[in-house]
Amino acid sequence: MNMKHIKYILVLFLFVGCTGDFEELNTNPNDPVSVPTAYLMTSAQRSAIYSFNTTGMLYAQHWAETQYTSTSTYETEEASFNGYYTGALADLQTIINLNTNEATKGAAAASGSNDNQIAVARIIKVWLFQEITDIWGEIPYSEALAGVDNITPAYDTQESIYTSLVNELEEAAAQIDVNAAGMEGDIIYGGDMAKWRKFANSLRVRVGMRMSEVAPAVAESVVSSALGADVFADNSDNALYAYLSDAANDNPYYQHFLTRTDYAVSDVLVDFMKQRNDPRLPVYANTTGDNTTDEIVGMPYGVSEAIAGSVTNASISFPGDFVRSATSAGVIMTHSELLFLQAEAIARGWVAGDAAATYNEAILSSMEYFGVDAADAAAYLTEAAVVYDAANYRQLIGEQKWLALYTNGMESWSEWRRLDYPTLMPAPNAQEGREIPRRRAYTSREYNLNEANINAAVDRQGADVMSTRVWWDN
Repeated sequence: MNMKHIKYILVLFLFVGCTGDFEELNTNPNDPVSVPTAYLMTSAQRSAIYSFNTTGMLYAQHWAETQYTSTSTYETEEASFNGYYTGALADLQTIINLNTNEATKGAAAASGSNDNQIAVARIIKVWLFQEITDIWGEIPYSEALAGVDNITPAYDTQESIYTSLVNELEEAAAQIDVNAAGMEGDIIYGGDMAKWRKFANSLRVRVGMRMSEVAPAVAESVVSSALGADVFADNSDNALYAYLSDAANDNPYYQHFLTRTDYAVSDVLVDFMKQRNDPRLPVYANTTGDNTTDEIVGMPYGVSEAIAGSVTNASISFPGDFVRSATSAGVIMTHSELLFLQAEAIARGWVAGDAAATYNEAILSSMEYFGVDAADAAAYLTEAAVVYDAANYRQLIGEQKWLALYTNGMESWSEWRRLDYPTLMPAPNAQEGREIPRRRAYTSREYNLNEANINAAVDRQGADVMSTRVWWDN
C-alpha cells in the first residue's frame, strides 16, 4: 500500500464519523458537502469489511466461542443493520451524489473521474446490500439513503432487491472507463479500474447463483452472462482489503486476539479437515499451547457456558497467524470462490466446460491463496472424500467451498443455507431447541422507528425469528 493510501486512512477520521442510531442519520446524502471523496471511499471500505463477519464465522461453525456462547447457541436473535446505513452506505451515496451534482462534480473529479468514482461506489453498495439482505431478508433499499428526506423508508422484498443488484452491477461495469483516472482512496484495488470491472462481473456471478434454488431460470441467465464477461483470472484479482502493520490501521482481529481469547477454531472444522488430510489446517489454526504435542484441537462448538468455561485455552487451537496477523487481509471475494460458482454452473448445465476440472482448479486456487505447497495441494485432490463426483456435485462443491471460504464468514453461512452442505448439526446447547439460524431478527428499535413498514415486511416474509427463511432460501 502506498503512502497516499496511508494518508487517506489517517486523515479520514478528521472528516467523517458515523452513528449507530437510525434516527440519528442526520447527514443528508442528497445535499452533498465538501468532503474529499477519496477520504469517503477509504472510510466506506474500512467500515464495510469488518461488519458481521464474526457472526458468520460462528453460524458457519468455523469458529466456536470459548466463554460466552450466546451467539453460537442462537440465544441472541436480533441484530441491527443501522451501522451499514449510517456508515459505509452513507459514505458511498455521498460519493455518488458529489460526482453527479453539477455543482460539485468538478471538484469531486480531483479524486478520479466522475464515472469511475460512481461505478466503484455502486459496486461496493451491491456487495453490502447483498450482505444485508442475506442476513435479514427484506430491508430498506429503494427508499434508503435519502437522509432526513425519508427517515421511515419502505422495506423491499428480497426478490426485487436481487433484481436491482444485478442491474446495478451490469451498469457499473459498463460505466467504468479504464482509460480515465481511477478512484483515489481505494484500498481494495488502488484505483485499478480493470480490476474493479472484473470484481463487478465476478460479484454478479455470486448474486446470480444465490437465486439458483428459487429462480433457476433467472439465475442461469445472470450467471451465464456474467461468466461470459471479464471475471477474476487468478488470485491477483482477489477483492481484498489490505490492512497495515501500525496499530491504527491493522486487522481488528489482531488487536482482539492480543488481549482476548473469545474465539477458537471449532471442533467441527478441525475434525472435517483432519478427515480429509487438508493441508490448509495448520494455516487455519495454530497448534495448542500446552507444549506437550504438536496438535491442532478444535473447541467444542455450541456448548453451554459452563462446559466452555471448563476448557482451558492451552488445550485448544486458536485461529492461525495467516488469519489474525496485523496485516491479514480482509476478504471480500476470491478467485477460488468464483471457480466454485463456475463449476456449479457447469454442473447445472448452464455453461459449457469441465465441472471436475474447474472444481479442482477452485480447490488449488484456495490452496495457493493460503500458501499451501503445490505438491500437498495436488495430493489433496486425490483424497476419497474430495474427488469430484458429478452425481453429488452439490455436496462436494458445498463442502469444499465451505472450507475455502474460511475467514469470509457471512458468505460461508449464506452458501451453507443455499446448498445445505456440508451437513452441519445445530449447537448441542441450542437455546430453546433452535436450529441453525436462517436469518437475523430485526431490533425493537426498528419497530419503534419504522413500525408500519417493518410490520409490512414481516407480513410478507414471515415471522421475525431466526428460523424464517429469506426468499432465496425457500
